[in-house]
Order: sequence, then C-alpha cells, then structure tokens
Amino acid sequence: MLSRIGTVFGRFGISSKRFERLLYRYATVTRNLDCVPTFPITAVTLKRHPKLIRELYQQGIEFAVHGYIHTDYGVLPLKEQMKHFKKAINVFEWSQLPFTGFRAPFLRINNKTPQALRDLGFPYDSSSAVHWDVFDETKYTRESWREYEKLLNFYQSRQANDYLVLPRIDDSLVEIPVSIPDDEAMVERLGIIDRKEISEIWGSVLERVYNGGELFTLQLHPERIIYCENALADVIQKAKELIPSVWTATLQEIAGWWRERDSFAFEINSKGDGKYRIEAKCTERATILIKNCRANVPVNQWFDSYQSITARDFIIESPLRPVIGVRNNSSPAAVTFLKREGYIIERSDNPDNYGIYFNNLSNFSDSDEKPLSQEIDKANNPLLRYWRWPDQARSALCVTGDIDSITLIDFVLRICENSLENWRQRSR
Repeated sequence: MLSRIGTVFGRFGISSKRFERLLYRYATVTRNLDCVPTFPITAVTLKRHPKLIRELYQQGIEFAVHGYIHTDYGVLPLKEQMKHFKKAINVFEWSQLPFTGFRAPFLRINNKTPQALRDLGFPYDSSSAVHWDVFDETKYTRESWREYEKLLNFYQSRQANDYLVLPRIDDSLVEIPVSIPDDEAMVERLGIIDRKEISEIWGSVLERVYNGGELFTLQLHPERIIYCENALADVIQKAKELIPSVWTATLQEIAGWWRERDSFAFEINSKGDGKYRIEAKCTERATILIKNCRANVPVNQWFDSYQSITARDFIIESPLRPVIGVRNNSSPAAVTFLKREGYIIERSDNPDNYGIYFNNLSNFSDSDEKPLSQEIDKANNPLLRYWRWPDQARSALCVTGDIDSITLIDFVLRICENSLENWRQRSR
C-alpha cells in the first residue's frame, strides 16, 4: 500500500498539469507514427476536466465511455448498469464530446452488460481480455507471478493460444478483445520497468498476432507512458514495416469494419469443365483471397499460399468447388463461424465434390474455432474467401489507454465513489 501511494503521488498532482504532460506525450508518440489512439474515460473524470479532453479530441484522439464511475460493473444488475451508462451518456453530451463505444473499468462485465449497451445504442464493447503466453515465468519472483495470475483471474482473461483473438458481433454489438500483457500487468504486477524488455514483450505479441491474422488491442494507460513510450513507438513502427500490412485503426474503425464485412457474400455458379463464375458482393475495401486455383484476372501473391484478387467478377478454374462443405447436421454455430470467416459454406452429405469437407461439426463451441481455422489454413485444397481485414492487411493493431483519474483529487474521489457504490450494492 505504501509503495502504491508513492507511485500515485509520482504520477498525479493536485492540479492537472502533471497528467496533462503525460497525455500530450502519449498523443505526440502516436501522432508522429500516424496512429490514432482510443481513450475510454470515466464520465465523472470528463465532467471535472471537459476543456482538456475536448482539446485532445480536437487533436484527433478518439474517446469512449469507461463507465460513469470507476466501479466493477460485473457485480451490478441490469437496472443499475443502465442507470450508470445513461448518466455517462448525459455527461458526454453535456461536454459536447462524441464517444465511440464502451470499455468497462477493470475489464469486468456480466451477462447483462451487452443488453444494456445494445439498448443504449453503443456500437461496441471492448471489455473482454485475452492473454498471450509471452513470459518466461522463471524470470520473476513467486510473489510477482502470483500477482500476475491474480490479475488474469480478475480480468476473467482467456488464453490466446486457445481462442481466436478477433472481434465478434453479438446481435448489434461488436465485441473487441483487449490483449494482455498490458502496462498494468508488466509494470505493476511483474515489476518490469526496463524499456527494452517491455518492447520485446509487445513485439512478441505483435508477431503472434500477425502470424495468426488476428487483432492486437494494445492497452497502455497514460500514467505509465514514461515506462512504455519506447515500446509503444517500437510496436507501431514494426507494424507499419510488415508486408502484408498491419491495419492500424481505432476501436471505432475496428467495429465499423466488422459490421461492414459482415454483409459480404459470394455468388458462385458452375460454368462446367471445372470453371466457376464468382460475383463478390462487397465493398472496395474487401480483401478477396484464393488458394490452389486459377483466376482469369490478375492476382498478387499475398501470405502463405494465398493470392489476392481486386476484381469483383471473375472466373476460377478448380478441380473441386472452392468452398467448404459441411454435413447437414452441422451445428448452426459452426456454420455461422465459418461464414463470418469469409468462406462459402454448403451443407451436403456428399463430400466428393469438396476439397475441404467437415462431417464432425454437430457440436461446436468458441474453443473449437481456432483449431478449425488452423486446420483449414493447413489444407492444400482449392479455396475462396474474404479475409478478416480491409485493403489486404494481414492483421490489425489498435492502441488504447483508459483514463479514470487526472489529478490526485480524482484518484481519491475514485476510491470514495467505488466504495460508496460497493456499500450500496451490499445494502441492497
């Protein structure tokens, strides 16, 4: 506790000047690398500092709702969550500050939160956590590692090795996962303050995200920019140097693209002699890929054995239909997943006409998605699909940083507000 108090006094002042310098330092790093961060902010903090936040918005920073106060929404019932979120919306409107979506304090929500967010018109929620296995546990003390594991449990984080780290559409709400380790995990829990080590850790996450074609939502709170400034710059720069590219986007752009992509479809018609006419019903940003078949239009080598096509009406030559066949009794969840992965899916009990065919998808859950995706990628068969990201990008990077206090007074009030809310819930 004494160590924590000393740290807080080192990052926050009585006035906002000290934290302002950190915010502008953060903004300068990202602006110089043509990257726009998304800052979720608690409404009470915005209400106390509207001028500062509007200035950052005018400089291009994107903002999201981080709750009304900094409390654990995972323990609040639907009615209370709705009350808090409505009050937060009112503060943003009063401050004349647009907001793009939601992230919960502590990354903690419950099964009622999506309903509350949908009912209030939030386009996305970025409150789920996934953690990447990029640490050598033997380098850290037992106490530090225990603190890190406590953090993962508190975040209710899932293992990235077992799940696809991608956005998901839940009805009208786009869910965008946050990648751990973040600055809290490294600096506060594991005691990592070496700038080179932090850079290497985030670089390892980026490498794994890139190889899997997934999403890296990097979380860095502004108060720790002094430890992570070089690492932040390094990971953005590295992402920009990769070919195929990494799409650097805001949370709002990620959510908007995922909705846009969800409407894409193919129309496929057999022309005989192993030829298929393909009509792509999509926007110009869509990335169309083929594998192990020939097209009558120009193609470009993309990644692994895939080629990209910019045409939207073309002919494919393939000995088998370049789609995925599934047995008639396949789970609707499996079919929905494969369609949202950009494939053409055909239900059939005859596997002979398909290069890729699955007859074992009657039971399917989230944990089956990644193995199934990897099995398809390894298959050396004709295939057509829409890729996950726009403009032929291989993967995506989003930089975010929560703001819940700007001064020491904010920090003290945050503790009091949270304690009062906890007392109210216990009283109920």
